[in-house]
Amino acid sequence: MVRDRAAQLSVPGSVLGGFSAARTWQIPVPDGGTFLYVGPHGRRRFGGVQLVYEQPARRDVYHFQGLPALTRPAAVVDCLGRLGRAEASAFADRALQAGWITVDDLVRRTSSRIARRGVESLIDVVSGVVGGERSAGERRLTELLRAARITGWEANAEIRDGDRLIGVGDVVFASAKLVVEVDGLAFHVTPERFQRDRQRQNRLVAAGWTVLRFTWRDLTERPSYVVASVRRLTQG
Repeated sequence: MVRDRAAQLSVPGSVLGGFSAARTWQIPVPDGGTFLYVGPHGRRRFGGVQLVYEQPARRDVYHFQGLPALTRPAAVVDCLGRLGRAEASAFADRALQAGWITVDDLVRRTSSRIARRGVESLIDVVSGVVGGERSAGERRLTELLRAARITGWEANAEIRDGDRLIGVGDVVFASAKLVVEVDGLAFHVTPERFQRDRQRQNRLVAAGWTVLRFTWRDLTERPSYVVASVRRLTQG
C-alpha cells in the first residue's frame, strides 16, 4: 500500500484501480504493481505503475484514508479483467462466496466493459455463474443436474423457517425440502466456517429439511452417485 499511496499522491486527481484498489479493501491479490486511473487525457509515465487512461464513474469511487480508489465491486471486476482465465475463475469464486460482489452486479459490470481490455476473462467468468452458482463446485453440481434433467431446484436460494432466515442453500429443492450442499476445498476449511455450516445444518434438519453434502471428488469422480442420491430424494 505504501507504493500505491505514493503513486496516487504523485498524480493529483488519479484513482487507485485494479490490484491497488483491491488492497485498500484487504482483498488478497497478486502483487501485480500499482494501477492508477488518470483520466482520458493523462500522458504521464511512471516506472512500475500501470496507468489507465479512463475516468471511473463517480459511483464507483470511494476514499480510502483520503485517497480516491475504486469501490469494492468495481475493484473486483477490474482485477478479474487483469487475471488469466483460470486465475479469474478462482478469484470470482472467492469474491462471490465472500460477498465482495453479487452475480447480478458482475453480469452488469461485464456488459458495460465489452469493448475493454480483459473482457474475455470476464465473459468466461460470467458464463459460469449466470445460473446463480458461486463456485466451481456449485457449477459442476448444477451441470450434473441439468444433464440428468432433474428440475425443480434453485441455486443459492434463501431458506426460511417462517419469518426467520436459516441461510442460503447451494442448491435448494423447495417442494421436496431438500438442500444440496457442496463442500468446496477453498471455502469450508476454517474452524469458524465449519462451525457455522454445522449449526445451519442443524437448524435445517430441525425445520424439516433434508441435507445432502457432496465433495468435489464426489462431483468429479462419482457423478452417478450424486445424481442417483438427488433423484431418490426428489423423485422417489
